Amino acid sequence: MRKVFRARNVFLLLVSLPLVLYIAYAVAFDYRTNSCAPGDRVLQSEADAIEVAKRKFIQNPRVRFHMGDFVSASAFVDALSETRDCCSAVRSVYFPFLVVWDVQLYERTAARPNGRSAQLFLSNCGTIFTYDSYALAE
Repeated sequence: MRKVFRARNVFLLLVSLPLVLYIAYAVAFDYRTNSCAPGDRVLQSEADAIEVAKRKFIQNPRVRFHMGDFVSASAFVDALSETRDCCSAVRSVYFPFLVVWDVQLYERTAARPNGRSAQLFLSNCGTIFTYDSYALAE
């Protein structure tokens, strides 16, 4: 009869169990984050990510400057059309298979020459991870 509880078997179990649990957690997190909710869809391009970021920013404008709030989220997004090179989006894939879009919206008009900027991190389906905003002064 073979011994099941040999020191080597117990050691392998204690080493492999946390590793398996970590991998299961990471895969479940990525699945939840990259899965689309009803009404959402997978972001296909930079332009698609920018449009979704503008829409999400208007829907939930809790982004803060260091100096205060945005006066109006829709006014900020409308002013983006007056600014050349107002927006950029970068797609990154992190381990294990987590897709994150880093979208930056930059607004500079004649009324606001120093400009304002907002940065949003979106999942692959357009869900906002975190809000980060800052004022740029030149």
